[in-house]
Amino acid sequence: MRPDKGGRAGALDDDDIALFRRAVRDVQPITHARRASSTHAHETSAATLRARRAFATGSESQPLVQLSDHYSPAIASEDDTSYVQYGYGPDLILGLKRGKWDTRTSLDLHGATLDQARERLDTFLQSCLTHRIRCVRIVHGKGYGSPNGQAILKQTVRRWLAQMRDVLAYAECSEQDGGAGAVRVLLRARPLV
Repeated sequence: MRPDKGGRAGALDDDDIALFRRAVRDVQPITHARRASSTHAHETSAATLRARRAFATGSESQPLVQLSDHYSPAIASEDDTSYVQYGYGPDLILGLKRGKWDTRTSLDLHGATLDQARERLDTFLQSCLTHRIRCVRIVHGKGYGSPNGQAILKQTVRRWLAQMRDVLAYAECSEQDGGAGAVRVLLRARPLV
């Protein structure tokens, strides 16, 4: 390459032009492209972009969901191993148990206090919803380390999940995935913003 009239590198010399012409000599021009052309790009409002950026960087703090530690949903199973939100069928629980949805990520709450667990669970689920992750695993433990052997965190986490609007269902995990110490959770699909 040689410098062009403005002194910049980038102009092709005669050898480069001849090489290019030899390389494309058998190429036929496209006569009909069969593609639609867009006259304008998709525009997103500045306010929406600012809100997305603030949420992604964590500078926009969202209030924690107000959850009761003692709530007992009417639609949970008697032994508290599964739950399905009102208006949905038991096929969601069956699908969770059979692995219909891939578990994309998990949260381990071992050793957390109730306040710590509530905050971590809320932040985790909000992040999953933002990133459109539908199925997650929450590990709360079986309660062996709890005072008097009471599985307080296990019971409370399951009560919280049953109160969350975006939780469609949960089912206790198989033994290899945590058994009674974990649940698989199916989250509502959020539309693109």
